[in-house]
Amino acid sequence: MTSPNPLEWIDSHCHIHDERIPDGPDGAVAAAMEMGVHTLVTVGCDRATSEAAIEVASRHDNVFATVGLHPHDAVQGVHTIIDLLSTPGIVAIGEAGLDYYYEHSERDIQKAAFAEQVQLAH
Repeated sequence: MTSPNPLEWIDSHCHIHDERIPDGPDGAVAAAMEMGVHTLVTVGCDRATSEAAIEVASRHDNVFATVGLHPHDAVQGVHTIIDLLSTPGIVAIGEAGLDYYYEHSERDIQKAAFAEQVQLAH
């Protein structure tokens, strides 16, 4: 009798594209693999971080990217990320939602950006 395969973990929401990570994004991917995390989804929060997520994902077969606009950055406008959605390998829209704790973007702007991103996801 053979034993079942060991668990393979998926990190469904990370920000490994952040250059402030010790050893950088590539080091983060290597460390995740060593710990049994075999698939990572790195999440964009605005245009710059979405581009960074796409770039890291392009270098690793086990890393996937999202494109999104965090509620704090809703004031930037969803139009700033739309052209990135056609990039191969994008697996989701996000980071998206509503966040009224700090209100870096007004609630009406957050609601509109969230609704636009939900429509893009459809």
